[in-house]
Amino acid sequence: MTQERFDVEYKIMSRYFKPKQFRLTQSELLFAAQTNSLKVYTIKVDLTDNYPYNVPKVFITSPKPLCDKWGRPMTGASHSMHTLPAENGCTRICHYGSIDWGPHATLYQIILKVRFWLEIYENHLKTGEPLDKYLTSAAY
Repeated sequence: MTQERFDVEYKIMSRYFKPKQFRLTQSELLFAAQTNSLKVYTIKVDLTDNYPYNVPKVFITSPKPLCDKWGRPMTGASHSMHTLPAENGCTRICHYGSIDWGPHATLYQIILKVRFWLEIYENHLKTGEPLDKYLTSAAY
């Protein structure tokens, strides 16, 4: 990521989030996301693979591992749960498909999608319904 892009991303993040809520470096964004139930999750957006030209990997780093309603670790790829293979025990979530991705997308937009994903995940914990019942490419 260029310094110019970094500065733009930092400015956008600072406009919408408190300074203690995120840490942005050239290689990653760490973000504390609080859901409507007041549960806090730690998110890592990996920026090492030619961001913003490639879709960055997004992980839930806390809790680790993220578990489904039945206590099973969500470490594998699952179309219905919108996850990709975990790395280092951290659940990797699907947020943008390669067709939908472009360098115009921002970290702020990724965080919005992650927050939406987390709200649906918490609904899954209550109902057992897979995330794809609520997430469609049109809405997500």
